[in-house]
Amino acid sequence: MTGTGALGHDPERPPGPRGPVRALAELPTGARMVVRLPNGRALADTLLACFDRGLVAVPLPPRATDRAVADIAERVSATALVDVRGLHRTGLPDRHGPTDDLAFIMFTSGSTGPPKGVMLSRRAVRGHAARTAALHGLTPGRPHGSCLPLYHCNALVMSLLGTHLTGTPLTLRAAFDPAGYFAALDAGGARTASIVPALLTDLLEAGPDWPEGLEYLITAAAPLTSDLARRFHRRYGPRLRQGYGLTEAVNFSFTMPRLDDAEFRDQYLEHVPPVGAPLPDTELRLESGEVWIRTPDLMSGYWQDSRTTAATVTEDGWLRTGDLGELRDGLLVLRGRTGERINRGGEKHYPLDLEQGWRRAGLSGRFAAVAVDEPALGQDVGLIATRQPVSAVRELYERAPLRPAAFQFGGFLSTSTGKPRRTAMGRTLAARRLAPARYERLLRHAAATARHLLRSGAEDPGLRALAAQRAGDHPRSGDHPRGGDDAVLDAFAFLREHWHDEDDAELSRAKARWHRTLLTEWPLAVHGELAAEVAARHGYEGPPVPFGTEAHFGGGALLVLPHGPAADGPVWPLGPLLAFLDGSTEGGGTDRWTRLTLLRERGFPTAGCSVLRAGRYDAGGVVWARQPDSGPTPDSERTSTRE
Repeated sequence: MTGTGALGHDPERPPGPRGPVRALAELPTGARMVVRLPNGRALADTLLACFDRGLVAVPLPPRATDRAVADIAERVSATALVDVRGLHRTGLPDRHGPTDDLAFIMFTSGSTGPPKGVMLSRRAVRGHAARTAALHGLTPGRPHGSCLPLYHCNALVMSLLGTHLTGTPLTLRAAFDPAGYFAALDAGGARTASIVPALLTDLLEAGPDWPEGLEYLITAAAPLTSDLARRFHRRYGPRLRQGYGLTEAVNFSFTMPRLDDAEFRDQYLEHVPPVGAPLPDTELRLESGEVWIRTPDLMSGYWQDSRTTAATVTEDGWLRTGDLGELRDGLLVLRGRTGERINRGGEKHYPLDLEQGWRRAGLSGRFAAVAVDEPALGQDVGLIATRQPVSAVRELYERAPLRPAAFQFGGFLSTSTGKPRRTAMGRTLAARRLAPARYERLLRHAAATARHLLRSGAEDPGLRALAAQRAGDHPRSGDHPRGGDDAVLDAFAFLREHWHDEDDAELSRAKARWHRTLLTEWPLAVHGELAAEVAARHGYEGPPVPFGTEAHFGGGALLVLPHGPAADGPVWPLGPLLAFLDGSTEGGGTDRWTRLTLLRERGFPTAGCSVLRAGRYDAGGVVWARQPDSGPTPDSERTSTRE
């Protein structure tokens, strides 16, 4: 989808009873509009129409509930709501008093209280769009592309308004798929394009050809790891520029310069990747390690929250970011958060907000949301429970829109005043995800194999379940990498060839060899690596734990078990394959919920699970437990399970 100025037709535009953009023309300047639309051209049209007509847009994620939308509309006294059904009047006043030339109110979650509304003036938005456009050379002759959600400040200001105000063609993708995104950038002649680290992981798994004419990708919203930068460099070279900023400063305040290959290796691969140098007219100050920013592109304050505004912005205009940083070669390097916000691939989540949602969903007693380190996303969400039954946590996990990547029963840490020690609790948890694109490829090959065997007369419940999954009817060209470097796909070829063979000594030896191979290859190797990381976070070092093997550390003080999904759970592509190679491992051999229940009944003070997921797929995980006699807990780390 490509457009210049007034954006073009979008076949995915949500329907409505009347054109919401035309209806906006009937509203007076300064009217406030809550906008809840799926990412795409209709959202872009609506936001640009609000900006051009002098309206105040309040964009919300499409997953925002009706209750949340109603609460925000009441808080800002919104004149109307725009959603997939069109424009709806709220009955609240059309006209408002002076608002400092307000353009947007961007609501972000606060660590306490209701969400904070960041007020962005037209002056700040125009100034920032002009600065970032000049920095990346956005002009009519240099198209730009984005696959990021327009209800976030990054895509809204730099990509949408930056191209709109400069007449730059914009290639806009409503949803991310690596090949489709690069194909669209290539077709649109994009010179620059936006992405975030969480999507870089999927891009590198798919590895599409680099679009002709694309100079570099711009990444922000979450820290870029050296490992991810190394993988990118290996595939695409130094064509990546990281940036950093906050919504309160209209997103980008720092951007990396373009680097040659040697410079890229030094800054991104040999060290923690920096986030760059300040934009023009932006100042940096480090106060006790905290990053402070002063910029003309600053918010007007938080909506109806002068106290929080005063605590965030000093009287002389410095924004306290809450991020820790240092300078290296004149470039800012981030070192973590002064607070406990969970940055999940650029999506910011606050523990109190998560806990409030979990409590509304029915979880009772004392519990805590904590940040868990995760290589691809930077962080993920963890849950520390106390005396809740396993069934209650299971129900929450299966119903929650954002599922915890790791959860633990017991080990609740608190200060003497009862405040949860979230950072300390998060250190004992580990999380990891599989690349969804690669897992989809595995699922397609497994399903194709199952259908092939069923047509040839095989009868097996696992094959029938696998054949019915909907990840795609057939493998796509290029799914199987050249050179046979994906052992699990080769193992399915072995399965096809020998399913109907009678089991003799030679075939049994071949099956055993394949089974041993798969334990050391993706994705089963990831289970073992995750198990070893869990052990390390509990203070025990050891090698990766083979899939399906119970391992004991510290003389049995800690036990861990890597496992696949339950046999009666979601379709697991490796079930029939492992059953063929070793019938004892069908379905992973372990139901995590039953296992956790048994461990708690046996008196383990702490027991938990790290769930290994690939997008929407459950790929198993690791269960662990600490022995009751694992030794005294230091006073500074005593646990509390009082509810």
